[in-house]
Amino acid sequence: MKARIVTFMPIFGITLITGLSTASCTSTKAEYTDPDKAEILDDRWSETDLKKTASFLVDQVLARPWLQEYKGKHGGKAPVVLVDQIENRTEEVIDSKALTDYVQDELINSRKVRFVSDVSVRKRILDELKYQNSGAVAEASAKKTGKQTGADFILEGSIASSNHSKDGGGEKTVFYMTTMRLTNIETGEIEWTGKKEIKKAFKKSSFGL
Repeated sequence: MKARIVTFMPIFGITLITGLSTASCTSTKAEYTDPDKAEILDDRWSETDLKKTASFLVDQVLARPWLQEYKGKHGGKAPVVLVDQIENRTEEVIDSKALTDYVQDELINSRKVRFVSDVSVRKRILDELKYQNSGAVAEASAKKTGKQTGADFILEGSIASSNHSKDGGGEKTVFYMTTMRLTNIETGEIEWTGKKEIKKAFKKSSFGL
């Protein structure tokens, strides 16, 4: 009886060859795109949503009567505004500071209002003032306390969202609402409030083989 000789190829060898073959077929292409172009890549908060929301709310707050009323009472002088960080009330990870900064930049560049530093920056300024007046800095160059400009108004807001899906998960609607309000610091009166709504609809398609 003749002995049978059986040859086995190691499984790890087959796996390695297959992996190398797959890797060699994968490529990545990247290019610069227009940052102002509106894009919907998925159902999450996007840069386009941020810009649309900030621009709309800034246009709203600057067009309302409170601004002209204030200037009329103060000889045409522009009011001083403090922008507080917009609160993220969604379950999504949203860079609300980026939205806050965009709103502040648009307001500053409008030249219709003046600004003071936000809470975090003011704390650092206060620490620096304390240091400069501690005796460690030459008196001639030390900045004095009690000379900062006080804000007339505080602008604050929040982002909320809701998701709705049809049975089967084929269709989904995402709704964002950003609200902002402007409060007179001296009187506590709300001078303006506004909101921006964004609604995006998605529909999944399936293809059979």
